[in-house]
Amino acid sequence: MSKAVVLTVLLIALMTVNKTFAQINVKNDTAAKRNPSFVLYLGGGLASYVANINPQAPNVLGAVNKTSAAGTFRLMWHPGYRLRLGFETGYTNFFSYNVKDSSQTGKVSLHAVPLLIVWSMPVIKRISIFAGIGSYLLTSDLKYHGNVHSKFFSLGSNIAVCYIQPVSNRLGIAAEAKWMNAFETRDNMLSLQVQLVWKFFKY
Repeated sequence: MSKAVVLTVLLIALMTVNKTFAQINVKNDTAAKRNPSFVLYLGGGLASYVANINPQAPNVLGAVNKTSAAGTFRLMWHPGYRLRLGFETGYTNFFSYNVKDSSQTGKVSLHAVPLLIVWSMPVIKRISIFAGIGSYLLTSDLKYHGNVHSKFFSLGSNIAVCYIQPVSNRLGIAAEAKWMNAFETRDNMLSLQVQLVWKFFKY
């Protein structure tokens, strides 16, 4: 089992233990009395690929581009307690580079769409941690003497720390640092994002 899987499992276990002790020790905690709700996180920012790249083509033109935009769509269920559950997806470009022969230039890129089950828990006021596990849908795109697309799945995870500044009872603005890890293919990326947090339904 890879270190990434072990780290994700340990983080989820820590969140569960912390939730149990918090519920035992906290009396009249207003957070524990909140009505269940569904919360949407939607935003984006910049991401940097941090794994090693070994281009297969011998005629690589210029440097490998490891920085790109990243977007997040996350839907969370807040049951009225500290531990929350949800689903996360989004889009980013892991890396790209150009190739060239005597007659034509081309481009190689690898895109990723996370498909993750996510747990979250507030650790202190306005700061929450997230941990997810699932798969990444990877698309390899080669534009060189024609177009070649290849799609495949990689098991993966993510870990994030999020600071939320409320602007109303239902809306907030979040700043998030996130590590994305498609550990089956050894693709890793760090991102910094700004997100809109919307509590769109409660019951």
